[in-house]
Amino acid sequence: MSTAADRLEAIRWEELGNCTRCPLHESRTKLVFGSGNPDANMMFVGEGPGFHEDKEGSPFVGNSGQVLSKMIEHAGTRREKVYIASVVKCRPPKNRDPRPEEVETCSPYLRAQIAAIRPKVLVALGRFAANTLSRQRSPLLMAALRERTWDYTDPGEGLVIPIISTYHPSYVLRQLQDQGHKSRTAARNLYQSVVSDVRRAVAMSQPLDLDM
Repeated sequence: MSTAADRLEAIRWEELGNCTRCPLHESRTKLVFGSGNPDANMMFVGEGPGFHEDKEGSPFVGNSGQVLSKMIEHAGTRREKVYIASVVKCRPPKNRDPRPEEVETCSPYLRAQIAAIRPKVLVALGRFAANTLSRQRSPLLMAALRERTWDYTDPGEGLVIPIISTYHPSYVLRQLQDQGHKSRTAARNLYQSVVSDVRRAVAMSQPLDLDM
């Protein structure tokens, strides 16, 4: 019987391979599949690789990745316990949003990753990932996305997984780097609000102990 790790390996090397299915492959350095615990109860999904991720072939390894790691730690768990992936596996030029046809081409691999891991909760990092996972017909702003818990559904796999939407670590990092006093205060509050979102996801990912 294959494990989640086996299934992820098959998706990466047998199904995705050295993907050239959309134009994003033309400018990438490395394909960024995902990393983390294949048996994770919590899975983070970002938009796509950035500069550092494209160079190293791993998600969230730059400065925003350090912010994400801190957020996860402050929320009460460790990065090693979660799995991290993205909507598209190749860096869009100049970090632009992925185009609809690029998302359509790449989405089957993210869906396969989710089906292999079967997390208890998904954390969408940024509005693009949140809108994609929740299949919004008209994209919503992050404020609206955070107002409720959405569902990720995959009827073919029998999956209905709650989605916690929160700000992308790169956005939080930009706010933290602003040197104005008022801006620093706002940035700390923003950081804390994202940690609260992740903490809620951590609670949802853990089994309830109802022994009295």
